Parts: sequence; structure tokens; C-alpha cells
Amino acid sequence: MTVTLMNVFNSNDLKVAGKTPANIVSLAFKPNKKTGDRIVRAALDDGTTLIKTVTASGVVSETVHKLPEIKSVDQRNQVIRDLAKQKMTQETIATMLDISQSTVSNVLKKK
Repeated sequence: MTVTLMNVFNSNDLKVAGKTPANIVSLAFKPNKKTGDRIVRAALDDGTTLIKTVTASGVVSETVHKLPEIKSVDQRNQVIRDLAKQKMTQETIATMLDISQSTVSNVLKKK
């Protein structure tokens, strides 16, 4: 089965977030250049973002990351630090947040 944006997030993923498909504002694949994985982002109408990973071979991660609406640089930097504590790579964090890896690196260096 080919993995498309529409079949990555299922109704249970949305239900856990208290949402329905009607609450999805946008869907996007973002490639991780180092691993070949693709980060799938579902932006919801309340500003939160749901994220899943699809490996280069098409395996869909069933782990859903729910990011809050990021309203400031300080909040974004805290999210970066929290994701780094979960042992995520800088490249993955950058892909999830749609920022550069060097931005992630700079935030983590400043701690």
C-alpha cells in the first residue's frame, strides 16, 4: 500500500486529540535528508500540530507527537529542548518544527 497524506493519520489519532478530519487545516510531508524518513504534519484548527514518521521503506510510526501552538521564540526553544530530552536528533526536531537544523543546534548550545 502506498503511503499518502490522507492515510497516515487515522480517526483514532484525531480522536485522542479530540478532533475530527474536519479540524485538519493542512497536511504536509517533510523529508528528513539524513535518514530518508518523511515527517508527516497535520496542522489543526486550534494551532496544534500532530506529527508521525514514515520511514524510507514506507513503515508508518504509530507514535503521534502533539505539539502545541507555538506563539513565541521562547516557547519554540522550550519545545526544542523538550524534544531533545526525548533523544530526538537535531535533524528530526528541525523537520518536525519546519526550521533549520542549525537553529536547533544554536538553541541547544545556549541551554
